[in-house]
Amino acid sequence: MFSSKVGRDQKMLLVGVWANRNWILGNWIKEVKARSPQQFRVFWVPTIFAGKRKLERFAYIRLPRYGSYFFSYITIFEKYLSKDFSKFANRSVILYPHNESEMGTLAHQAEILNFAQSVYFFCSQDAESLIAHGLDRKKIRLAHCAVDVDCFQASNSKRKNKTVVLASRFGPRKGLSILPKIVEKLPDWNFIALGRDWENFISNSGLSKLPNFSYHEFNKLSRNAIFSEAEIFLSLSKLEGGPVPLIEAANLGCKIVATETGFARDLFVSGIHGLILSNPPTPEEVIDAIKAVGEMTYVLNDKVKLLTWDRLTSLTLSDHSRIITNHELRMEVAG
Repeated sequence: MFSSKVGRDQKMLLVGVWANRNWILGNWIKEVKARSPQQFRVFWVPTIFAGKRKLERFAYIRLPRYGSYFFSYITIFEKYLSKDFSKFANRSVILYPHNESEMGTLAHQAEILNFAQSVYFFCSQDAESLIAHGLDRKKIRLAHCAVDVDCFQASNSKRKNKTVVLASRFGPRKGLSILPKIVEKLPDWNFIALGRDWENFISNSGLSKLPNFSYHEFNKLSRNAIFSEAEIFLSLSKLEGGPVPLIEAANLGCKIVATETGFARDLFVSGIHGLILSNPPTPEEVIDAIKAVGEMTYVLNDKVKLLTWDRLTSLTLSDHSRIITNHELRMEVAG
């Protein structure tokens, strides 16, 4: 634990969205807070302020004054920056999960993020893209995220050959339209999907009729059990910052077949830890990759082992300390 008793002007306020409190962005905030409860306070806002809902016009809640701030989404930071520039400019850390149209153009994002102390990226692709559009390189931190503390080998688990697992909430950026053909063309492989909101897709795509496909709700127990037994983790995503299940599956012994998106290239070596595919891949490319990776030996990924919440807490405390020091220096100069 990282802790000491300090006043509010020496603490950091971690700002997240209430609806995401049990998903990765909310979990990030809670895990960091748990490791240094005296240094951090959590504050949940009702929306990401991306202009999606009329409610947002009435959802603004004034934040109390703290020494520094951590915003889990760029549009939240932009909203509060517009309300009180001096309070949040150069005193905030921003988490950047991946690009979304609601964030505005990349040039606009870079302009807003340049008012932050630092920006935590899941992957180098997004960081380099923002640099190309004007973001100051000195503000970049490659945070990558962390493996869940409850992600551990299931007891009495045994690796099952020719078993492929996918894990995600269903959505258009997950690239799942080609999955039925892949499953159909590999009848001697078993495919297991862990997720949420897949039901309509499974019914409408014909996956429900394929005997080598099964679907389970994603939770920590199902994740640990199936990741501990599957041979390959498959990600077909078109757009990711992570995905986080990729590092959790690798941590539990899975080889990977993943599209070249998010942090795949940052953390995995194609041909050693599995194979990284073009984005988007054809069904034939995925099928060939699964067969090839099935012949490969699992290699422990040392980079994944370093992705801990302790590391991210230390990183956040370091930026918080920098903000406090810089503010005190500015006060001395002004005085």
